[in-house]
Amino acid sequence: MDKTARERSRAGERGAIHIKTAIMIAVAASVLFLILKLGPVYIEQRKVMYDVEELARIAAVRGWKEDKIAPEINKIRGAYELPEGSINLVSRDQAVHIAVGYIRKIDLLVTTYEWKVEHMVVGKEL
Repeated sequence: MDKTARERSRAGERGAIHIKTAIMIAVAASVLFLILKLGPVYIEQRKVMYDVEELARIAAVRGWKEDKIAPEINKIRGAYELPEGSINLVSRDQAVHIAVGYIRKIDLLVTTYEWKVEHMVVGKEL
């Protein structure tokens, strides 16, 4: 067997990686990194929204006044370590309006991303 025939038969065994494979591994690693960094912040946001919506609903149905709603807002803010003024009672008339607005900074190695949460929750009476 001559030299060129041996080289062709072993061309895939040289240990080199294809550029497409390297790019796919880099993309997969980047996506996994973003999921690990952004996932907990998103889950926390959903939990905060659920708790505030539940508070607004209960406050509207039970007819709670501002002095009863404020400590509950402080409990939610303390449970998630949110900054002062991130959850505010806007109005209490026929419905309970609670504004949620805060920023979480996420370190992405080369930059810092600001995850902004702005949401208005309306709890309506029955």
